[in-house]
Amino acid sequence: MLRTGVLKNGNEKDPRSDSQLMIDLCEGDNDAFSHIVKRFQRPLYSHLIRMLGNEEDAEEQLQMTFCRVYRYRHNYDPQRPLITWVYTIASNLAKKEWRRRSRWSMVSLEKVVLKGPRKMTPHYREGRRELGSSIEEAINDLPEHYREPFLLREKQGFSYEEISEILGIKIGTVKSRINRARTGLRESLEDVWEMWK
Repeated sequence: MLRTGVLKNGNEKDPRSDSQLMIDLCEGDNDAFSHIVKRFQRPLYSHLIRMLGNEEDAEEQLQMTFCRVYRYRHNYDPQRPLITWVYTIASNLAKKEWRRRSRWSMVSLEKVVLKGPRKMTPHYREGRRELGSSIEEAINDLPEHYREPFLLREKQGFSYEEISEILGIKIGTVKSRINRARTGLRESLEDVWEMWK
């Protein structure tokens, strides 16, 4: 993971807004950068793992994302949410990586984690495992232009407007692609769902 040094306040969250942290960074407060990294690295890393399929590539893209955030800090518009700017950078880097690859690599099904009650029957546990594996496989099988907005919405919790800004596409296109992703997932998971529901 990215090493940014020890934060002044240990684990305390900096009270400054995202925009204020960037403004302070642009004015020479390098400690603000540590707080930006701390604030965004976990959700961004999680998103990159799901998009790129493995920890090594995700970590590399995470490093590059924060390097670009720092390098292009003066390009940031404080009137816009920092989170969408950071995810836009990460998304563009991921797309560049996708173009570099000849084909999309699948997320390891061993990494599937489903939360649920600990005390359950072996049949139920097996069903959850199989369903979880099937869901991950179905998500990975989505075309990239459907998969990315779907993951930004369902896994990262971005609004349609934020996804539109991150991906540089119209809100209607975002909604359409997410709906098509959901439809595709419903169709590909229908048999497994019937088996284990």
